[in-house]
Amino acid sequence: MRLLNTRTRRIAEFLVEDIPPYAILSHTWGQEEISFHDMSDPARPPIHKTGFAKIDKACNVAAEHGHEWIWIDTCCIDKSSSAELTEAINSMYNWYKRAQICFVYLADVDKNGPLDGCRWFTRGWTLQELIAPREMVFFDRNWKEMGTKQGLANDVVRITRICKDILCHRQPLSAVSVAQKMSWASGRKTSRIEDTAYCLLGIFGVHLDLKYGEERRAFRRLQEAILSSVPDLSVFAWKRKRPERCDSENAPRREYCGVFATEPDDFAFSGTLVKKRPFARHELLPLNGAIKTNIQLSIEMVPEGGYRYLLPLDCCYGADPPEPGPPEQGPPANPRPVTLCVRLRKSGYNEFIREDPYSIVQPTRHLPNPIVANPRYLIPDMSEYEWVANHSAITPNTNTDLVGQKRTHAIQLHLPNELRLYILDIWPGYRFDGEDRVFYLTDDNTEHDSCMIRLRGGSRISPHGDSDHINVDFECVFFALGWSSVDEHRPPQCTVVNYSDIASVLSEFRTDACGWDFNRNYVLERLVFHGMPRASGVVIQGRESRVRVSFEVKLARDGNVCAGNFWRVSFRVEDLKDWDGEVDQPGAGLSWVYEVERF
Repeated sequence: MRLLNTRTRRIAEFLVEDIPPYAILSHTWGQEEISFHDMSDPARPPIHKTGFAKIDKACNVAAEHGHEWIWIDTCCIDKSSSAELTEAINSMYNWYKRAQICFVYLADVDKNGPLDGCRWFTRGWTLQELIAPREMVFFDRNWKEMGTKQGLANDVVRITRICKDILCHRQPLSAVSVAQKMSWASGRKTSRIEDTAYCLLGIFGVHLDLKYGEERRAFRRLQEAILSSVPDLSVFAWKRKRPERCDSENAPRREYCGVFATEPDDFAFSGTLVKKRPFARHELLPLNGAIKTNIQLSIEMVPEGGYRYLLPLDCCYGADPPEPGPPEQGPPANPRPVTLCVRLRKSGYNEFIREDPYSIVQPTRHLPNPIVANPRYLIPDMSEYEWVANHSAITPNTNTDLVGQKRTHAIQLHLPNELRLYILDIWPGYRFDGEDRVFYLTDDNTEHDSCMIRLRGGSRISPHGDSDHINVDFECVFFALGWSSVDEHRPPQCTVVNYSDIASVLSEFRTDACGWDFNRNYVLERLVFHGMPRASGVVIQGRESRVRVSFEVKLARDGNVCAGNFWRVSFRVEDLKDWDGEVDQPGAGLSWVYEVERF
């Protein structure tokens, strides 16, 4: 670390263990700032430069306060050395924290003038310079003392929205959510785009290599570094300001984005988000352009059937400090400690993107994801994400869902609520989307077009009026293979069987099928091996009734579900409780067809 002697104006270099007590200067850069090379010859000080007066005065003030050494960013870093610049930027927060006192020079404020509108409060680098030092004295443009950080704390809190306990070091930074820290940086500016990330390294206690020229990717790397070192999912708790729609008649298609924010301004409305103790420590690993995680997602039931995916954020609304903007954009009145979420959309094989970048939701009722927890991949940035092959087919004016256009083949399950059929288990879960209730492929590997789903049937009752309860009568399993074909004369081969008839072999079947990634030929072979019949329906004796479960398979077209034609399976449940005669098994006698290569 280099320090400037307040008497001799000479710069000296110290090893970490030999650094003497020092003062430090915080300021905004102006014209003709003094560099390290300008101060390299003490016999020829750069007094002709405008910035020298600031250096000279800062040394005098430090000496008057009894300090022999002072650190000033303009002249104590050799910026011609990229290695030294990287070390300095990664160490700067600690340098300000270890200083005996910090002098803040406000070049655009008179002694009796208000702090509001002062440029110092709008710059990115000065955020850590405000928080890190314990002792801080403010000076106006004429170097007249205005007061200390403690004495001006109320004004500083009002301007910066940083709580007083943090400013006055009565609370550690680690007690504040990542989202709230990011909100402090919203609205602040830096001369270079990359510095919006680099100026926050100390706030989050992370280190990064400096790569000027990467622009907004630096902020993405900052968020990846935070994920790797801080167990706080509120890094995803951001929302953008909703744009005004020019044409309200045309409803816009659903908007998607990566799970990472693009800049600190995205956290402008996150100033009231406080940390909650996480239910468990999550794995979050930036890997190959995605974030690999074992986070247990939640689901939100939708009226049309199916469910949407929610990413819990391990944070909730607090009450202080207030958020910027109109009241309707802040937290609800009398906020409860409800874990907040953002909506996700399954866009590929266990790949998730964020839906609706303008909202953070407080679900009134959500359930754990029923799918077995597999590694999931959150897409951090959609600018490099591969979407449909023919981008020209999807224009900004169309309402076609981009997620549906990524699917090349699909089979959809149509389960109206009145059927009393509910999804219990899904295989393979990573190729199933719960919102559209569809198994899908996103490529031409059509040999994997097989699937199975376990359904639970019964009556839905609400004994207390506040939660649903299913009175289980029966369970069945549905198999489908060959659904990558869109030839109406060669539909997929499907069957539905009574779960109790195959329960003993189902676990083995599922394990074998998963091992072959539900390869169509292998699944067909195992169906025949285990003697599972091919039928379009089955009669099942439940606890309280006998029912007939059947299905019909038809071709369908909906660009929001699949890029091309796909199969839709419509289920039907008939109550046979009062029927005492023999009941034929619907569709019995069908044989499995081995000519699967036709698909």
